[in-house]
Formats: sequence, structure tokens, C-alpha cells
Amino acid sequence: MESRHHTGKWKKICAPCILFLLTVLRQCDATEGHKNFNNTGSCLENEYLHGEFCCDKCPPGFKLTRKCKGSGLRSECVKCSPGSYQDNMNHFQNCFSCRTCNPASNEIELAECTHMQDRKCGCKQGFYQEVLDDITMSCVPCRKCGVGEMETRSCNGQMNTECECKYNHYRVAKRICAQCTNCSSKCSDLCTHGVKTTPPSHPKSGYPLQTIVVLVWVCLCLVIGLPCIVSLYKGIKHWKKRKQNQYSQSSESHDPEKQGKETHKCVQSKDDVSRLLPVQPDPVLPDCIPREIKTHEFVYLVLEIVPVSRFKELVRRLNVSEQDIGRAERDNRAFADAQYQMLMVWVDSGTRGGKSILPHSLFQECVDRLKDMNLTACAESIEDKYA
Repeated sequence: MESRHHTGKWKKICAPCILFLLTVLRQCDATEGHKNFNNTGSCLENEYLHGEFCCDKCPPGFKLTRKCKGSGLRSECVKCSPGSYQDNMNHFQNCFSCRTCNPASNEIELAECTHMQDRKCGCKQGFYQEVLDDITMSCVPCRKCGVGEMETRSCNGQMNTECECKYNHYRVAKRICAQCTNCSSKCSDLCTHGVKTTPPSHPKSGYPLQTIVVLVWVCLCLVIGLPCIVSLYKGIKHWKKRKQNQYSQSSESHDPEKQGKETHKCVQSKDDVSRLLPVQPDPVLPDCIPREIKTHEFVYLVLEIVPVSRFKELVRRLNVSEQDIGRAERDNRAFADAQYQMLMVWVDSGTRGGKSILPHSLFQECVDRLKDMNLTACAESIEDKYA
């Protein structure tokens, strides 16, 4: 009885002590965990927790060899050896091995392996990268468009070639397109607008040919008719201008100052009398000095009369060399200035007595060359001007 009494007494004393010790231990564990959480949260992004303090991480391209020994002290890092890399800040003791490009798998090196980045591989010409999984890729030959197909996107090393049926074609099998021959759901271009039934019995494929023939005839008419219309327009314009020039010359003949400066009184007096007096039979005139032709006036008249498309032919017939023609085109941005320079080369080659007056031989040579070119109207206009 006495032993039982002592046992119960000890239970009453020890039980509270045991509960107190368990509570203290639990509180210590919670405090330690809270302390560790605070320490972890207090480290910067370029640091890591080591024990109860923060150590700095190694920069990209380096690995950790010894952790820092205390707060404020630095970790020891070394550069990654050749063939390995680290592309981020870290506290690893090893670097990653660089990948190897496999020529047997049609791979080529795009970027070299450095201590800060992995080697980059790509596919050689005619292949593209096919993704097999998150980390595996394979170089696959680029697709070639099949019969009746056209390329819509070329193979660029990352994506395969994309093809689709050509215009007026429809797909009959993989990589095969056939040309449309009649109206159907796949060949709606051959169907009459708003009609879904089969087209008439006559072959629809002949319609494009008829269109081409009509267009050819229209083009021929334009090519043949347009120059005629332009020549007619220029002829009428020149005729009107010639009439105005004749009127101005008749008015200038009454100016005493200008009469003293001109050296062709014989020809001008004849023109004045023919305009002022009634029409009479032409009297027999004595021989007189031929009318002088001003070079620049003659050159501008030729530029105005001769069609642009026939001008180079004229200067070639006037023995202007290809070298002088090319030099004139290079020296002058405007074609009219180049034409003027070409004619002045011709004038310089045959001028005797100064550039200001055109020799009659050059005048006649130009008229003859125009007639040789079947530009008779142009030649007659020049002759009428200086008749």
C-alpha cells in the first residue's frame, strides 16, 4: 500500500514537469524556424543563405569553390573551364557541359561555346529543326513542292516549306494538284457568276485564249495608231506656230532698226511684197545672197519638229558618233538638253565661218537625211521656214 502511495505521488510531480519540458522544446523549434525564415527572406537576389548569414553568389561564367566564412565576407569563385558554362548567377560547385553539334545529323554550329553561354546548333542548308520534345530537336530535310503546287513560304531552318495549289488547280492527293478543266466545287473560277450548274458544252479553257487575242489586237492598234495621232497633233501644232512666225516676220520687216541689222533683205522684201500686194505672177528676180540661218534657231526648230523616237536615228545619219551621243546623255539629265548637244556636235564638225550662222550645206544635209528617213513632212516644214 505504501509503495502504491509513493508511485502515485511521483506521477503527480513528474507529469507537470514533462509537459513543461515538451512545451519549452516546441517553443525552441518554432523560434528556430522563424529565425531561419527571417534570415532567408533578408538575403538579396545576388546572395544565398549559408548558416545564419548571407553569402554572395558567383557571377555568370563562374562556379563556387568556397563559401563565405561570415557576414560581409565574399565567396570564392573560379571561371568555368573550356567546354563548360554557367549562364546565370549561382552558387553551384560545377559548370554545365556545352552541347556538341553533330554533323552526321546535318547540324552546324551557329554560336560558339563560351564560359557564359552554351553552344548553339542549327540545321544546314536544305534542312529545318523539327521539335521532338522540350529538349530534343532533329534536322529534317525541307519539303519540296509537288506537281501543280507553288511555294508560299520557303524553308528557313526553323520552319518547313509550305506549299499550296497553283491558281486554277485543285488538290487530288498529298503533294499533287491537278489543273481545273470544268466547273466544280473545287474549281469555282470556271463557273459562271451566280450559276452552280455545269458550264456549257463548249470548252471554257478557250476563253482565256480569246481574251489574249483581243488584248493583242488592242495593243497592236495602240502601237500603230498612237504614233500617227501624236504626229498629226505635232503637225497641226507646228503649222499654227509657223503661221504665227510668218506673221511676226512680216511685222518685223517694217521695223527700221531690225532692217539695219538683217543681212537678208532680198529674201525678206520678197516675202513682204507677196503678203501686202494682191496675188500676181512671180516676177523674175535677180540673183541675191541666200538667207542666213541662225544656228540656234535652226537647232530648236529641228528639236521641235523631229519626233523624239526618231531623233537618235537622225543624228546617226548626220555622222554623230555613238561616243558623242553617249557623252551628251551622260552630261545632261534632261533629254532635250542632250539632243541640243548632239546637234551642236554635228554643227561644230561642219561649221565654217562661226557657229552663229549655219552653212547652207549643213542645212541641205539635214533636210536630205529627214527625207531619207521618210520624214518628208518634217523636211518640208524646215524648207518652208527658210525658203
